[in-house]
Amino acid sequence: MRIGLQAWGSEGDISPFTALAAGLAGRGHDVTLAVTDNVGRDYQPLAERFGYRLVPVQGTSNPTPEEIRRVWREMIAVGNPIKQSELVMRYGFDPLEDVMFSAAKELCASNDTVIGHFFVYPLRVAAEIAGKPMATLNVVHNCLPSAEICPPGLPDLGKWAYALGWRLVQTMVNRIFLPRVNRLRSRVGLRPNTDVMTQTWASDKLNIIGVSPSICRRPSDWSPNDVVTGFLNPPAGLSAEEPTVALEKFLHSGEPPIYFTFGSMMVEDLDYMQEVAAIWTDAVRRLGRRAIFQLPWHDLDAFKTDNQVCKVSRSSYKRIFPRCAAVVHHGGAGTTQVSLMAGCPSVIVAHMSDQFFWGAELERLGVAGPTQRRKGLSGRGLAKALVKVLEAPSTAARARQLGAALAQEDGVSVAVEAIERNLLPPLQRK
Repeated sequence: MRIGLQAWGSEGDISPFTALAAGLAGRGHDVTLAVTDNVGRDYQPLAERFGYRLVPVQGTSNPTPEEIRRVWREMIAVGNPIKQSELVMRYGFDPLEDVMFSAAKELCASNDTVIGHFFVYPLRVAAEIAGKPMATLNVVHNCLPSAEICPPGLPDLGKWAYALGWRLVQTMVNRIFLPRVNRLRSRVGLRPNTDVMTQTWASDKLNIIGVSPSICRRPSDWSPNDVVTGFLNPPAGLSAEEPTVALEKFLHSGEPPIYFTFGSMMVEDLDYMQEVAAIWTDAVRRLGRRAIFQLPWHDLDAFKTDNQVCKVSRSSYKRIFPRCAAVVHHGGAGTTQVSLMAGCPSVIVAHMSDQFFWGAELERLGVAGPTQRRKGLSGRGLAKALVKVLEAPSTAARARQLGAALAQEDGVSVAVEAIERNLLPPLQRK
């Protein structure tokens, strides 16, 4: 079976697709993965190792560093997830819509079925034109409305308020996305959609929710085609980067440290990174704890910190998080997943959109301190949130218990079986 996949976003959004592509190729399917990474990472080594084709899909012109800094400052200053979503679309998605649509049409022309990030509506349009079945992959579980789930971005007032809340959320989502979706649909002669969440983002064939069933309590009003698979992790045996000698020595030289990272939310601007490092340093001084700061910059000496801090430009979360007392991170899907699997408590500093949702989810699960907002973040507030994690043994115990449960799951196998069951003709199912 020829299967095409299309991914867009940060590494945390794309990694589930590389894992799924590897799983499908391992089952004997002919797989092509089209990737639009917002910082242009190279996924070719993974494709070569696991036997699928990779198609990088990038724009012809890239924003200047000055433009990136300006937009990033605007996003942080806004703070409102809805307004931030508009900025993401305007500066991050809209300029790439045409090249992504061209890639989507090629995927549909050369494959029997396609699977796309729920956000990537050009693939949905291309599949509809080509008459090809399509599945969506969701890396978070708040994109399918349900009377049993609190709508994203709203306070949980109880189930009595969920229906009204979802109508409000759908109205706000439609305001941002529907004009864009229908502009493309109109361009190719398709009838307009009336609702993004239920028509554009959701498939009537298969919606893969790549989240652990230990976290996502599957609502009874979801369709049988909405399948909670578990996290989509890379194939077993994929080696992770070894710690540097300096980092390994630091880890052995005292109590487990706190790991600080904002992942893909750390724009490559020295002034901005120094501002973040100063907040982190203030928090660490207040706590009197050891820490690891991840600062993706070529000259780590540019950041003034205490001698109780080890600075790294990058490291393997998979190897380091299990050796930490807590992780301070932005709440991206990928980083959140690794922290949970490591059995390590968190404090999430949400910058935008689904990060606030993940913060609320980890608090609900009892494995995180109070979620912080990036806008207005202070070392004092961050330290107070960390104290609630570090001084509560039950939080660490619940994190370890959940991590052990996640280690028993195989989300890729569940997803592959769902794809074969829902999208493949009967004679081609394994």
